[in-house]
Amino acid sequence: MALLLLTLGALRWFLKGDLRGYRRVKRRPDTASRQRTYRLWIGKAGIGFVLPALVGLALLGRLDALVTIPVEFDDLRLWLPTFEGEDRAALLGLMGGGALGGLVLGALFAMWRGGRGLKPIGNVGSLLPRNRPELAHAAVMAIAAGISEELAFRLFLPLLLVLVTGNAVVAFGIAIALFGAMHRYQGWAGVIATTIVGALMAAVYLMTGSLWLAMLLHALIDLNSLVLRPALGGAWRAA
Repeated sequence: MALLLLTLGALRWFLKGDLRGYRRVKRRPDTASRQRTYRLWIGKAGIGFVLPALVGLALLGRLDALVTIPVEFDDLRLWLPTFEGEDRAALLGLMGGGALGGLVLGALFAMWRGGRGLKPIGNVGSLLPRNRPELAHAAVMAIAAGISEELAFRLFLPLLLVLVTGNAVVAFGIAIALFGAMHRYQGWAGVIATTIVGALMAAVYLMTGSLWLAMLLHALIDLNSLVLRPALGGAWRAA
């Protein structure tokens, strides 16, 4: 229980930093300030998500969960189809093809609209990079988010919650809800959208038993939103 309370405290600290950071980005239009905020977010992802998860798993003696899905999740996995071996390879190919197809369609749509692309869901306009240095920071931020958030919200937090509640459904439900709440700075549309994404990432993890696959898919989604679309919108041309 103490470890769970400390983890929730770290999440609250990160959320407060997110809200302050987003307000800072909106107030300070100069690119140097924006790049510092991006770097701060990347660092806080390591401190707020990765470090507590790794230390916590070590204290629990469960570092094996990084490569093997915990048996505590089996009750929930029984309700879902499983993809292992050749089936997992097929699912990976399907998701990879879908992700690539989505990127291509997004690029074509953006070109057709003169680089504007689709309007992002949620209040994230001020967050999107505007030039090449910001794009580079956003790319690192997207990859860091894919790794750190999946580690925290798909593995460590659900594991702590299931150890406390004894119920994997409740554990993942709370973790998914908290994942959505962590994106409160995006407004209600962003909270709803990220909650849905969190549920999809949890399903991918539970069905395949592969945390790295959920990390990869999460990073691709963020790269599409934070890098590809702004780049197609003209950010790549600005120094």
